[in-house]
Amino acid sequence: MTSLPVFEAVGRHMSIAKAAGELCLTAGAVSRQIRNLEAFLGCHLFERTNRKIAFTPVGEVYWGRIQASLGEIRAVTSDLSVGVNRRPLVIGSPRVFLQKCIMPVLGTLYARHPDIVVKFVTGGHDSEGADGTIYVGEAVSRKGFVCEVLADADLTPVCSPGYLRRAPPLDTPDDLERHVLLRSAEFTRNWERWLGPRAARTFSNARFIDLESSGLELTAAVEGLGIAIVRQRLVRQELAEGQLVALFADHMVREHYVFMFAEPKLRSDSFRFLRKWLNHAVAQ
Repeated sequence: MTSLPVFEAVGRHMSIAKAAGELCLTAGAVSRQIRNLEAFLGCHLFERTNRKIAFTPVGEVYWGRIQASLGEIRAVTSDLSVGVNRRPLVIGSPRVFLQKCIMPVLGTLYARHPDIVVKFVTGGHDSEGADGTIYVGEAVSRKGFVCEVLADADLTPVCSPGYLRRAPPLDTPDDLERHVLLRSAEFTRNWERWLGPRAARTFSNARFIDLESSGLELTAAVEGLGIAIVRQRLVRQELAEGQLVALFADHMVREHYVFMFAEPKLRSDSFRFLRKWLNHAVAQ
């Protein structure tokens, strides 16, 4: 089977050298494939005279059948590839990142590529069936996959100016144990990650307002209910407008949003466009 496309190319060009150039092989490798095929079939397919080749009668008949069969395979493969390019691309993303970073710029994707169809699903590292997944972590190399940093995902506590004015002093992270902290079940880990060794004592002494869904802690923080731990990228607008204030800049935890996908996805024109758009629009 490996030799058949080589045989088809040699017969089409009637030249070992031209077939080698088309297939990105050496002339010696092409010649070996032809000899292997002839040995397997037990007959000669080409006559070789004066640096030229010509079909033997049986070789010409065989080549006609092989060319037709390979042509059918190429046509079916092309049709399937077109179908894959037309189906929706499924991208997994953290819900708040999708809401705050992707949705505001999503219109530019469709403006540049009106025919693209993308379905975003809120999931984590292992979004089943997704063409690509955005997650918070490190861009770790995995065989057969591409992992590339999309944007920063730095963790920092934030609160409203109103809360800051009426709350107890906030001079050091240790002072948080005397405050109201906001958290959702999904992102309790973020407080643990940021507090580090202080986590156990802070959790024992602070008052928590627990919220069912991630993202609600941002709304609660803007309303002055307490202090939320957030990815700074997600609250850039609120910080710029003065709705929120970032605390303890020297203690920010550096993390990243990473886009992971299987290497074969790059065969799709639509996926390559989406990847380029993500890196340009979302990373800004």
